[in-house]
Amino acid sequence: MALQQEIWVQDIKETLHQGSEFVKTGTDHSAFVANKTVHMPQSGAMTTIEKNRSSLPGTIAQRTDTELTYNLNEYTTDPVLITDLDELQTSYMKRQSVLSQHINAINERIGTEVAYEWAPSASASLVLRTTGSATAELPNATATGTRLLTTKEDIAKMARKLDLDNVAKNDRYLVLPTSMYYELFGIDALIRNDFGRAINMIDGQVNEIFGMKVFIRPEVVQFNEVAAGVKKAVGAADAVTDCLGAIAYQKASVASALGAIKVFANEDVAEYYGSVMSALVMHGAKNLRSDNKGIVALAQGYVAP
Repeated sequence: MALQQEIWVQDIKETLHQGSEFVKTGTDHSAFVANKTVHMPQSGAMTTIEKNRSSLPGTIAQRTDTELTYNLNEYTTDPVLITDLDELQTSYMKRQSVLSQHINAINERIGTEVAYEWAPSASASLVLRTTGSATAELPNATATGTRLLTTKEDIAKMARKLDLDNVAKNDRYLVLPTSMYYELFGIDALIRNDFGRAINMIDGQVNEIFGMKVFIRPEVVQFNEVAAGVKKAVGAADAVTDCLGAIAYQKASVASALGAIKVFANEDVAEYYGSVMSALVMHGAKNLRSDNKGIVALAQGYVAP
């Protein structure tokens, strides 16, 4: 039986973003992908409003529209040896067993890359700091000093920033690293929601606070204290001043796009006594606002050793 691409591709689509469901909460630009680039039309400046106009005719202005573009990244799995391709293609569970490790790795990497792209950087008004008591729990084995715990006041400041940006009250999201999330459990309302599930959960959501739907994952984004809150690229080497970070945003301020998904196979390779397969996913993300309205980050407060 020849490789049935549509079966494997559909399985990947069904499991993509598991564990990183927050990726789906941004604006979806998948329909605007052309080859490896997103081409998104952007409306020009809003018209001017005049109260009690006293002279006619009004000044005619032409709206100048622009185009937002950003590229997709290519994520590929290492090849895997399949010894019985026919049986796998007729068994969903067996295909999932083969794919799961590879897709989980892709999901984790895409989620981290999206969080990095959506996070603001290097601004005191955009990268807030936690203000709780000092904790010896550090973001990595290299880090030194102590970090400050996350408080409800810190999260409130994130929500307030979104309010001051005058973005929509609905579709607001907060993505926290796991350790920062559990630091918040001194908030009685949060505990009641967690145990009673008194809110209308969406896929992957764990809670809601200050009108923001909460998602957690092991790592969201990291910031370097010495570089005044500059976010660290995914995969960058650990540093002694690293600080964990969280992001909050309104849906219309961020976007992601899914492009091609492909499965490759060398079938019935004699020297391997089976078929060799790999997969490719094209995916990209973008912070849509050059003024960073509707987006804010929270990094751990840093205390030098």
